[in-house]
Amino acid sequence: MPIRLLPSNLRPLAYRILSKKHSLNIKTDALALLTEVVSFKFGSDWKGVRSQQFLEEIARIWKSEDRGLFIDGDGLKQMLKVIENSNDTSKSDRALAQRSDTIVDDINIQEESTIDWKDYFRVICPPDQPHYQFDRHTKQFTIRQLKSGLLDKLGNNLNASIQLYSERYYLLLDRLSRNENFQKASFSSITSITNTLKNKTLSNEITFVKNLLGRDGQKFILFGLLSKNSNGDYILEDCTDYVELNISQTFKTEGSYYCLGMFVIVEGIYSASGGSNNKSSQYMGGCFHVSNIGHPPAEKRDISVENYGNVDFLGINKELDNSSGNEKTLRMPKQLKKKLLSLEKTLVDHKIIMLGSDCFLDDHRTVIGLKKLFKTIELQLQEESESIVPISPPLAIVMAGSFSSKPLISTSTSTSAISHSEEYKSNFDNLATLLSKFPLIIKSCKFILIPGANDPWQSTYSLGGSHLNLVPGRPIPQLFVSRLERLLPKGHLILGWNPTRINYLSQEIVIFKDTYTTKFKRNDIIFANDTEMEQQKIEEELRQTEEERINNLINKHTTSGHVPPKVKQARKMVKTILDQGNLQPFLPSSKLIDAHYDHVLRIEPMPNVIILHDSSFENFEVAYNNCKVVNITRLSSKSSRKLNYVEYFPAVKRFEFKELFY
Repeated sequence: MPIRLLPSNLRPLAYRILSKKHSLNIKTDALALLTEVVSFKFGSDWKGVRSQQFLEEIARIWKSEDRGLFIDGDGLKQMLKVIENSNDTSKSDRALAQRSDTIVDDINIQEESTIDWKDYFRVICPPDQPHYQFDRHTKQFTIRQLKSGLLDKLGNNLNASIQLYSERYYLLLDRLSRNENFQKASFSSITSITNTLKNKTLSNEITFVKNLLGRDGQKFILFGLLSKNSNGDYILEDCTDYVELNISQTFKTEGSYYCLGMFVIVEGIYSASGGSNNKSSQYMGGCFHVSNIGHPPAEKRDISVENYGNVDFLGINKELDNSSGNEKTLRMPKQLKKKLLSLEKTLVDHKIIMLGSDCFLDDHRTVIGLKKLFKTIELQLQEESESIVPISPPLAIVMAGSFSSKPLISTSTSTSAISHSEEYKSNFDNLATLLSKFPLIIKSCKFILIPGANDPWQSTYSLGGSHLNLVPGRPIPQLFVSRLERLLPKGHLILGWNPTRINYLSQEIVIFKDTYTTKFKRNDIIFANDTEMEQQKIEEELRQTEEERINNLINKHTTSGHVPPKVKQARKMVKTILDQGNLQPFLPSSKLIDAHYDHVLRIEPMPNVIILHDSSFENFEVAYNNCKVVNITRLSSKSSRKLNYVEYFPAVKRFEFKELFY
């Protein structure tokens, strides 16, 4: 007799046969369908041999047709029809097929409904972003469950601090395991083994540090965290141990920065003798002589998302995906993603305006520039409202701090502290007064405020120093923007964090403010070979005559393949950040990190767009592995009367850098 099962009842059996035995992952809709099928077909004997053989048959056909690692509802529906046709069709089987059609149709009703783009345009701050934790055993992401008690919160923060770098390590190691350049050597025959031993070719397989023991003089490739020990020597640490590095003869892979706190790949020879800590009883001993060093290559977003089971990292699809209440991990169905992408391409008039950083509201010149910008946007909206073909106004205006030219610092007297706070609040009151003259902007545009180093409350103890600011940065307190909040419609003022994410249909946009250029230059490791090559270049230039030097300069600038130094530096910075898969690939001494929110600094899988507000560098736009990274410099400078901002058109993923003179 048929019985009524819940997906939670069948999940252990499905996991044991489909996942553990056949390395397949079943999605929520497929598990719901499979539960109904097993309930109807096997009844009270749903744990029996026939039921297990039925699951084995599904796995066998799925793998034979090479349908991928994830079993979805549509694919399972086809599998049931194949199994039905291969056996003698009975009345119960026909009823089963009809039942499966009904279930799949019910599951897809929500996906077939009309999509409103406003439901998928959201600003997501760290508290709103689901806390996904990477499980190194299952190679998947799961939502981290946090307890609410005081002692539990202290324990959660402690565990987060301990696991800060270990989770990054395992995530990058999992990415490397999918890279074809670091696959384990496979031998299809005895001949291939013989040829490998004869030629003594080096396998690109990553070796753990503990496996270096007893293999003196052999060549290896290691992967781990680059740091220093108590003696100031460079070390590489992985999940098993650490080894001292000798980088005196190291050649680095060009186009990247190398700083302490980054995860790197090193190639070289292990020597059992040598090393400053060779006599320590707690150290494995020896030294690794590094010949080459590089970063773990980044992976395209589509590949990462597919491997992690289309996880909804931003929680956008929470209402749709978690309606059954059976899955802790939220998913983004492929069909919904395709519909969002197709809808996105039709909204060609949508745009987001992003102003340059350091929007000093206490600077009279900046206020004049903002007034002219708002007036320009207001006139465009008036023309659009009078035109025959309506054009959408800007979806949002992103304003990046600091919003004061001087930090809001604590003082010894309460009177002066109040005056400083009132002065800071008056800056936003003046902004509200300015905006009140532009009703169309107020009605149609959202305002997103990203805090800077001089904004409260971090500036009270950091005194405006960026290295003492906590990441992620907290939003501007609501009491300072109360008048601005009353002026704008409900939900149109968004007090963002640093970083903040914007989900626009199928795109993930990350906005982050930091002085990357100076930080990378200050912490970049200078290798001995770099110094020698630079010295050789200087000596060659000194040996050249004046005529040869001029000809070389002319040829250098007329060659089609020449890349300007600023572009090289921008590419170098972007590649380093994306290869590391984190917005803060440094040691805690360079930037204080709130370990509880470390997941919001993770850019793995890679976002579609990253907006950097690095005031120490020029504007640039760089694409790397289908990820567009844009830097927006200062909003205005003291030497010129122009406003710097960017317009982004998501439908075509195009950026337009603008300069408005005032």
